[in-house]
Amino acid sequence: MIRQLQIANFRCLRSVTLNLEPLTVFVGANASGKSSVFAALMTSRFVWFRIEDIWQRQQGLTSDIQATDERGGHFRRGFGVNGFGEATTTFPEPMVLQLDPQAIRTSSQLEPMHRLSPNGAGMVNVFASLPRSTRDEVAHHYCDLVPMFADIDARPAGGGAHRMVFQDRWRPEIWYEPNEVSDGSMLLLAFLLLPYQSPAPDIVAIEEPERGLHPYLMGQLIGALRKLANGELGPRPVQVLLATHSAELLEFVEPREVRFFHRSKGSGETVVEQAPVDDPSWLKSLREYDDSLGDLWLSGGLGGVPGR
Repeated sequence: MIRQLQIANFRCLRSVTLNLEPLTVFVGANASGKSSVFAALMTSRFVWFRIEDIWQRQQGLTSDIQATDERGGHFRRGFGVNGFGEATTTFPEPMVLQLDPQAIRTSSQLEPMHRLSPNGAGMVNVFASLPRSTRDEVAHHYCDLVPMFADIDARPAGGGAHRMVFQDRWRPEIWYEPNEVSDGSMLLLAFLLLPYQSPAPDIVAIEEPERGLHPYLMGQLIGALRKLANGELGPRPVQVLLATHSAELLEFVEPREVRFFHRSKGSGETVVEQAPVDDPSWLKSLREYDDSLGDLWLSGGLGGVPGR
């Protein structure tokens, strides 16, 4: 699990140090650098690089990505425009997701699949590839969170394909097709499958997890992801990073879990700040906003607010 991430000269991340929790939320306006952190994690796995990935596209600069884990282990990737620079031991494996409800809904050709694709396509294969007892566990958890359904299943769709179907709680003979189920309900199922992927990633990074979710489900989702990060779901802990610009999502996280992103007006580089949770005056300000981290963020006092 990464405790500190340092990124230099990568896109808008000229020099950024991020202290990370098991669950960490990046919040800020569009183009504030949140997605660039995810891209840096993914780039750390490969040996190619582009001038577009270098700070202000400056020839001669080297982009550097370093991570320190909870045991003090140190990982590094260095890249220049001409490709691979240097590396230490294997960098923690990230999985970056930007789930697309329509991709999740789409029928898939039946084949074993043990990890979600970045946009969620093939989710039905991931579900169907689980042991029956695990499918039952996922279905039970899902129906607890979305009580209008009594069960979920993978059913043939013709031509060697299959799709997810959802059983009505009050009329068990009725099974809803994916296009009859809300975006939020589809996304929630994909999130619930994260602990059961094989092999499990070291890090799951999720873009805009709040899309399409009712506030109640958003709170339930954050609770489930925190359990995943702490090792209470799945065979081992999986660090979770979330990127959002939703003040509503901030109502379900702890201030220590949030990193506020904005761009410097002078240089354009990304600046990342943490809430000063040990400062009595800051805690007083939070109480003045009825302990609403989202409202305090929107007030402009924490940085990263669109339009400010």
